[in-house]
Amino acid sequence: MATVLLLQPPIVLHGAFIDYPYFASLGLWQAAAALRAAGHAVQVLDALCQPSSGLIAETKDLIRLGIPFSGFVAKLPQPAPDVVVVGHSPWLRSRPAAAELRKLALHLHQKWPGSHLVLADCDVGGMHYIEWGEAELDDLGFSWGCKYEADVALPALVAQLAAGQVPASRVVVGPPGDEALDGLPLPAYDLVDVDAFERFAGRVANARHKQEIFDLTPPLMAVKTSRGCVYQCNFCTSNPWQRAGLAGKAYRRHSPAQLDEHARLLAERYGVRRWVVLDELVNVHPGHFDALLDVAERHGLRLDFPNGMRADRLTEAQVARLARLCPLLSISAESANARVANEVIGKRFDLSATERVAGWCRSHGLRLVVHWMIGQPSETKAEIKRTLQTAWDLYEGFGAEPLVQFATPILGTVLHKTATDRQLWTTREDRDIGPLFQGRPVLRGPDWGPADLWAYKRVFETRLAMHRPRKVIVNTTYVCNNHCVFCATGNRSDWHGDTDKQIAFLAERRAQGFDLCDFDGGEPTTNPRLFELIRAARGLGYQQVNLTTNGRMMALPRNAEKVVRSGITSLLVSLHGPNEAVHEENVQAKGAFAQTISGIRNARPLCDATGVEFGVNVTLTKVNTPVLLEYGQLLVDLGVRLCNVQFLTPFGRASAECQPDPAVAAQLVMRLIDQFGDKIRFQVINLPLCYLPGYEEFGLSDIGKLQRHMIFVSMDDVNLFDYLQSRRRHEKACESCPMAVACEGFYYWPDQWKDEARARWGD
Repeated sequence: MATVLLLQPPIVLHGAFIDYPYFASLGLWQAAAALRAAGHAVQVLDALCQPSSGLIAETKDLIRLGIPFSGFVAKLPQPAPDVVVVGHSPWLRSRPAAAELRKLALHLHQKWPGSHLVLADCDVGGMHYIEWGEAELDDLGFSWGCKYEADVALPALVAQLAAGQVPASRVVVGPPGDEALDGLPLPAYDLVDVDAFERFAGRVANARHKQEIFDLTPPLMAVKTSRGCVYQCNFCTSNPWQRAGLAGKAYRRHSPAQLDEHARLLAERYGVRRWVVLDELVNVHPGHFDALLDVAERHGLRLDFPNGMRADRLTEAQVARLARLCPLLSISAESANARVANEVIGKRFDLSATERVAGWCRSHGLRLVVHWMIGQPSETKAEIKRTLQTAWDLYEGFGAEPLVQFATPILGTVLHKTATDRQLWTTREDRDIGPLFQGRPVLRGPDWGPADLWAYKRVFETRLAMHRPRKVIVNTTYVCNNHCVFCATGNRSDWHGDTDKQIAFLAERRAQGFDLCDFDGGEPTTNPRLFELIRAARGLGYQQVNLTTNGRMMALPRNAEKVVRSGITSLLVSLHGPNEAVHEENVQAKGAFAQTISGIRNARPLCDATGVEFGVNVTLTKVNTPVLLEYGQLLVDLGVRLCNVQFLTPFGRASAECQPDPAVAAQLVMRLIDQFGDKIRFQVINLPLCYLPGYEEFGLSDIGKLQRHMIFVSMDDVNLFDYLQSRRRHEKACESCPMAVACEGFYYWPDQWKDEARARWGD
């Protein structure tokens, strides 16, 4: 028979890759076993199983898995094999990887001109598949190709080529075999250096390039216990042979006896007792899933299941067993809308099962991750909102961690065909698909576009990140040397807080995990014990300590020096106009503008020299909004590189009389960002995100109020988000807005709607 060399080349891929390229060799090892069982003499050279294999940063956006190209080709053995099989994978379809694959094919032709060169994807399922054909063979420089499963088709192709026969087609296809997989040999682990692969996995884990939902720390092995899926979701690439018109079994599994044999082999010969199970849908057959759990319990295995299970095919007994066998459970819900889940995606799913499983996981102490998808064809904004709201409710109610991705059409899928037939693409991408799932939507919907989808996901994930309280805001005093027309605490008596009680409060919050602290007022520099508070916060271990001030005290250089060197990590100065007339009409204090400007000029260079972050706050009013662009130029002239643009909130002395039209003001804010955004980092606060189309990123810091607890001078303790939410409401336009999951809507001014306010809050 033939001598065959199988090659797993190094993988050059985008840092935002999908799936699990560290296990790209799994299908190749399976093909090697099938070739050997057919009587061929087989060698394997695997770039992921070399002594120095690891994760290498190629460029800012690209990484390499394995070893450098030059090192790989230097390891090619002698003499020339009859057939060289290069393992294909979706990651090699990307343009950077294809360029290196083309280079490898040229090198192989030159080194062994008499050898047959075959490109074979050796598909065993469990990861995405991208269609290809003769055009790719021509582009890459390969003579022959083998698509889909390689267990039968590849040995037959190799035998033909070795015998000097010419196959009927340049690309042969491998349909699935019998219902059971027991006729197949186990992967040819003995033909590669498994210890080197384990070290490779360890280096990838230590690189912490990407947060996976499973631990890559060795020893571990990727294992397939079944192939295929009986469902046909529109985005899924499972059973690619089926979409190509081939007949066969949609789902096949290994018997309990072979699973037992596999477990013994990996444990006894290689010391592997942790399986990363890459089945497309491991719990589709309850008997098979229970048998797998039996094997794991019998052999003391730990299991990871990166591909989401179906919640509607899980039982509580299985969840209880999983809680003992694996660190987390991953389930795929996709959508919270029956129409989208079942009619558009084709999932045929009981939506109530997700919450049911979440409850079981909470009861049994099993961490739960739920996969969600937004941006399906014909999906509306209202349906996207329902999915995101459900994801949030399950997180808040059960601790079910949501993972949201964009519906991404992969070549060969029903979703891809739908997007093409209905002309839904905004930017078609069939090769470099990795960055699309999390970062770059490419479809348009009935009432949304890619920018909208990106904003919905970004807003949702920001709320998720901000969910745990982290920041304490301390009103050190209500005393102030300004009298701002919009002051949120301006209707309170002038007195300093109890410093000892405030320090005790800081200690209590620090013990609860809070690590950020903000001192404001009133005007905090009027409090004679301010620096004592700052020192206490740093001594308690607060990592970031901010001071917000009107800057007037810092007009004296010695005061600026004291403030900057007091222990703070950031300093914010409130400047409410580009000139004396505008600023002082807002702050109602003669001479305030000159002092604040002097304070900025004294403090900012000191901050730069000492590593203290410096920025300014501006609160928009009817007076300063028209001159906002002049304000931006002043900040540039002062060397300011951070600006918080704040809209009014209906508290304290603020009233609707002061408030500019939010829509008009938002347009000016976006112009401000356009004109000065290359020099100044802007954050927009207290504005509903719908006012910032295309600029939502600048308003996300507002969601950070979820993390903040405010302590008033009176020692009242409130969550800032909840406090402000009491004066916000969702309007009719919010009903279908997906950002309403994290945006609390429009501020409510009692002096505008007194009757409604009285009904809501009383007199």
